[in-house]
Parts: sequence; C-alpha cells; structure tokens
Amino acid sequence: MLKKKSVFDKINDYLTKKGHELCMSIYLNNYNNNNIYVRLDYVDKLSVYKIVWIDLNFFDESHIEDYINSQMMTKFLATKLVAKLTKEEYENRYDFNDDIIGDRVEILTYFKNPHEYIFDRFLPLGWDFLIDPLAMVFSYLPRGMEIFLNEIFGKFDHLEENYNYLKPVKFDLLNDDFSKLFKPQIIERGEKYFTSGKVSFLEKIENKYIAIVDGTNPYVVVIDLVDDEHILVWCNCKYNTFCKHIYAVIRAIREEKFNSFYKVRYVGKAETLLEKVTIGNFYLCFGVEDDKLLLLTAEGNVFPANIMHKNKCVFEVIEDDDDCSLSKYIEEVKTQ
Repeated sequence: MLKKKSVFDKINDYLTKKGHELCMSIYLNNYNNNNIYVRLDYVDKLSVYKIVWIDLNFFDESHIEDYINSQMMTKFLATKLVAKLTKEEYENRYDFNDDIIGDRVEILTYFKNPHEYIFDRFLPLGWDFLIDPLAMVFSYLPRGMEIFLNEIFGKFDHLEENYNYLKPVKFDLLNDDFSKLFKPQIIERGEKYFTSGKVSFLEKIENKYIAIVDGTNPYVVVIDLVDDEHILVWCNCKYNTFCKHIYAVIRAIREEKFNSFYKVRYVGKAETLLEKVTIGNFYLCFGVEDDKLLLLTAEGNVFPANIMHKNKCVFEVIEDDDDCSLSKYIEEVKTQ
C-alpha cells in the first residue's frame, strides 16, 4: 500500500518541477492558531535564492499554484544566510515544553547534511546562531508576520512573560505554587489585596471565574478554564502580565471566598448594545455609578447602563445581596 503524501511532500513535488531545490524550511505549527510554511529555495536555472511561503490555514492541495507566494532574495543576503548556517556543524536540537499548547516552530536545513531544530514558542537561549537566519528570512515575508518573529525572539527580548500572559498556561488553579506564574513582589502585593478583602465579587460562570478586585478602580479578572491542566487569565489593569489582582483572585478561589454578582434582567425594549453583555437571560452587575448599573460581559468588559429610560425603569433585580441593596437603590431612583 502506498503511503499517502503529506501536504509538504506535495508542495515540494510541485516546486521541484519548477526547478526549486529546498535549502531550509520553517514551519510555524499551530502558532497563534496559524500554520505557516516558509522555505528558502535555490533555483539553479536562474542562479538565485527565493523565499517561498504558504498559509496552510487557507490552502487547497488541488490548486497549489494559487497558494504559493515567492520573492527573490538578494544575492548579498542569501550568501550571508547560507554562510551563517554552514559556518559550523551544529547538532540537531530539540526543546519541547509540555506547558505550552501549540506554538511549535520546526526548522529544517539542508546545507551539507540535513539538520532539524524544533522548539515551542520561544527560540531557546543558546540557540542564537538561528537569530540572524530567521530575521533574514522573515524580512522577505509580509509585514504582518513580524508578530511571529517578535514572539519567537521573546526570551532574547525579555518579553517572554508578556507573551505567556496572553496564552493558555499550564497551572493547577488549586494546588500549584504561585511562583510558577508570579514574581515575588507581585505575590507580596497580591497577598495584601487578598487579606484586606479587595476581592469584592467572585463567581464561577460555566467554565470561567469572574471577579472584581477593588483598587484605584474596580479591576476585572477573568480566569478561563481551558482544560483540566491549562488556564487563560486576563485583567483589565495596565500591566500586561500576571498581576497582583490575578493573584488575589486565585487566593480567593483557593480559600472559597466567593461572593456572587448581582443579577439583573432588562425589561425595556431590546437594545443591540445590551445584547452584547448578556449571560443567558440575565446580566452580571457589580454596582452602581452615576445612576447607571455597572454590567459585566463574560469577557470582562464593563458596560454602564442607564437604570431609567424615558422615565421608566428598564431593569429588574433577579438576584440581590442579603440586604437587598441593589433593589432598594433602584427603588430610590424610580421615586426621584
């Protein structure tokens, strides 16, 4: 029985017929949910090197020619790139990270002897011999692909934590050591937030924990349970990293310090904006500001909504606190 050809074999067969010889390939495998295949090819008939790239997320094997993008590389850069990769006989290298979902980079070179270099998300420190070749190749790709290269160089640019913050991270919400995600000073500040009761609202809605942490402003924290091992966290504070607000919320989860949001139902005519914040047939609410209910989307966005419209109350409370605080406030607004 013949082995079915992979998409890479089919692409290579097509390009070989066009006179291309594969010298180097870079495959971004499910990198930010993208699958990008890049090649450095030598075309003997023209005595030139070409950069070829294919977006495999939008690829039809029956019409390969419509999905091939290529650009000739300058002789100067091509010579420099080849010299970089043939200067020393590097060994195959692998750096797999089980904490990471997707985001794999597979680099194959065919100078002298075939070699492969495979890693997850970030080019490992110590693999700096690949920095210049990657930068040279990416300089010929569409500008939008620079975001991939910037992330790949995350460890060298000391931005690893910022990129990890935007992705699912392997973390046992109830048991893992906090030092896996948080810096010591953040743990210290977050502990003060937790012990002083700054986590004013905390509730689990389906597969998400949603919380409000009191600070200079009310900060929204969302912890999404991606699967049994990974979480995705988000906070609307200005720090694009694992912050003290997120720490305080995880501490509250572990200590079961839950405090349900108010739940309100819209009873006015349907409004497009309000449809964006619904969770089922109700809205989460965490307070009032300037006679407006502070509603919360499942993604963590705050949406202030007028209690009154044309002298009519357009909300009813379906879940309140023990003192019926929100219901009493709305009644006061109605009688004003």
